[in-house]
Amino acid sequence: MTEVVVSKQIKVEAVNAWNKLASFRGIEEISPIEKSITEGEGAGATRTCYLPDGAAIHEVLNKVDNNTMEMEYKITEGPFPVEGYVSTIKVEGVDKSSCKVTWGCEFETLSENEQAMSELFGGFYNVIIDNLESALQN
Repeated sequence: MTEVVVSKQIKVEAVNAWNKLASFRGIEEISPIEKSITEGEGAGATRTCYLPDGAAIHEVLNKVDNNTMEMEYKITEGPFPVEGYVSTIKVEGVDKSSCKVTWGCEFETLSENEQAMSELFGGFYNVIIDNLESALQN
């Protein structure tokens, strides 16, 4: 099992960051995803994300906990050479105007794909967290 974790402090109120991420909607507003379609709400919701090349990533929201500001989703089908991808997101308040966002995943892949997939997902999480900060500060 390979694990990737990105944790960053951003100048956004924790509740605002959490509300944006926990909705499981509009990921294209803060990520390299070109468009997404979300069906349902809360645990069990599904999201299909489309990359600029048209490739689709199918995801299911496993759990959302508004009290601890933690959520978990999995990729059920996608263009990446990975199996068992499960991602966790946690938002923690640091002070009144900033929070720490931790976004990580675990997956299985062939050893020759491990570094490339770790870099891809880690890069993706860094971009999303940075863009989340920019989008919510405006």
